[in-house]
Amino acid sequence: MRTEQAENLNDQMTWRGLVTLTNFHVDCEEAEQIDAYLKTAINIPSEEFQKLFHRMKELCTYKEQKFRNLVVSVGRQCFTGRLIGETTYTGIINYGALGTSSTAVLDAQTTLVAEVKRKAVASRTRAVNSATVRFFYSKSDTSGTYQEFGTFIDGTSTINTGQMFNRVLTGGWAKSASESLTVTVQFDLNNS
Repeated sequence: MRTEQAENLNDQMTWRGLVTLTNFHVDCEEAEQIDAYLKTAINIPSEEFQKLFHRMKELCTYKEQKFRNLVVSVGRQCFTGRLIGETTYTGIINYGALGTSSTAVLDAQTTLVAEVKRKAVASRTRAVNSATVRFFYSKSDTSGTYQEFGTFIDGTSTINTGQMFNRVLTGGWAKSASESLTVTVQFDLNNS
């Protein structure tokens, strides 16, 4: 028999994260150099990424917005499997992807609905109960209006590969060919 306290705890146990999208209008030589460097960045030290990210904020006009996302069922299954020693998946988020569908986020989703561009992790870090993963889309990587973003465990550069970990709707985030885009995904495993 479930107690009221256990039911209340269960109601609060939805895994969510915070996704921050930041567009930089790249219009000076130093910003061009940073954009070119980060275009190929894969798993660079977090301190280096943060330094360049903050420098872009100093150099460029930028826009930024935060969105709450859902860690989907297959993502939670990968995580809990690792806790008990299952090694089918590494549990490591290695790709992030943009898509164009505004279909509602559902717990049962395993891919983005209309994925168009993915990138390898540019930087990652952990602080106590919080993990942060960052993706960088240079101005030449892609442009358009993106409705969805998701991260993937054990993905490849091929669209729709890997186990989706989370998905978020952006409300139609636009990125022009003169802008770079940083997607910062923060997951907090706290008790509230």
